[in-house]
Amino acid sequence: MLWFEDIWRDREERLYPELFGPLPKTVLPLKPEAIRAILGPTITIEEHWQQFAVIEIEANSHHADYIYVTTGFSQPWKIDDPAKLDRNGFSGYGYEMLVRTPERAGWAVDMLHRLSAYQLGVYNGLLKGKLFEYYDWMPLNGPVNPQLPASKVRGMLLTRPQDFAARFELRSGQVDLLQVVGITGDELAYGLSLGFSRLERFLYEQGAAPTTDPGRSTIDLPQHFDLPPQIASRF
Repeated sequence: MLWFEDIWRDREERLYPELFGPLPKTVLPLKPEAIRAILGPTITIEEHWQQFAVIEIEANSHHADYIYVTTGFSQPWKIDDPAKLDRNGFSGYGYEMLVRTPERAGWAVDMLHRLSAYQLGVYNGLLKGKLFEYYDWMPLNGPVNPQLPASKVRGMLLTRPQDFAARFELRSGQVDLLQVVGITGDELAYGLSLGFSRLERFLYEQGAAPTTDPGRSTIDLPQHFDLPPQIASRF
């Protein structure tokens, strides 16, 4: 299936370097233990699931932070004939995810691996839920960086990148880049009450986006709201 491999190479050898700068020669594949932690210890792991991975990209002339970006979600896994590819539709899951950090961050890889396993479960009908879109949010049931247990950044919001293209095109269709930004419970409550586009603007204005700093405090918000109890318990 040379056409399938060509799509993979196009993403990693042309599009990603154009967006993010030079890529490393190694990637961080999704491991079986990460999949089982989300989908259960008895899950049968499909061979191609371990081709999903996270790429760590150091600061370079394209960006001043570390970027961790997934690869594999935009592969057309359910297409068996290149004649069925639709350039005007979405390729594969329709997205790839990325996290940006001020320094090298193993927690960013772990978070993207957990989110990847969750979306694998949803896509394959093993878990209830939905495929991610912009402005989706999720409690992380703990600090984004487990090494900072007192951190208030314990949830995530999917935002649209603003300093590079938020969508790219493969032969197999369109792909959105979903930028994961860590948020606090107070910030989530504000977004739920007054809209996530408004929260996103404040996050950018106060330097809490696009880069996630697990040690930061809640940004200054013009109003305060309470989270519903069932969500607050996960923060």
